[in-house]
Amino acid sequence: MFRSARGRVVTTVLAATALLLGAQGTASAAAQRANTEGGYALWNADPDGATPGDAVRACDTTTDGWGIEARLDINRDGTIDRTASTRGRTAPYCTAWKSGDIPEGAPVAVYAVTVRGDDTKDKGGLIWSHA
Repeated sequence: MFRSARGRVVTTVLAATALLLGAQGTASAAAQRANTEGGYALWNADPDGATPGDAVRACDTTTDGWGIEARLDINRDGTIDRTASTRGRTAPYCTAWKSGDIPEGAPVAVYAVTVRGDDTKDKGGLIWSHA
C-alpha cells in the first residue's frame, strides 16, 4: 500500500509541475519571427512591456543592397494592411514597431520579404497567427 500511495503522490506532483510549467510558457508570449534572405520580420500579437501589440517590424541583417519588409495581412484576405520596411537604410537595421488595433482573435498573415526597388525575391518567411 505504501508503494502505491507513494506512486500516486509522485504522479500528482509531476502532473502539477507540468501544468504549472505549461501555463508559464503561454503567459509570456514573445514576438514570432519569419526569416527571409538577408533578414526577418517580427509579429507581436499582445503588448509586452515597451513592445506594442498587433505590431510588425522588419530587420535587415545583411549589407547587400536589398531591404526587408514585414507585410501584415489582417483577415488573410490577400490585402496588405500594414508594412514596415527597411528600404533606404543601411544594414544592420530594424524598423520601429508598426502597430494599430486589430480585433481580438482576427486571423493574420505576416510575410517577411526581401526587396530592392521594384524587385521582390520570391521566397520569404510567413507567420500564420491571430491578433
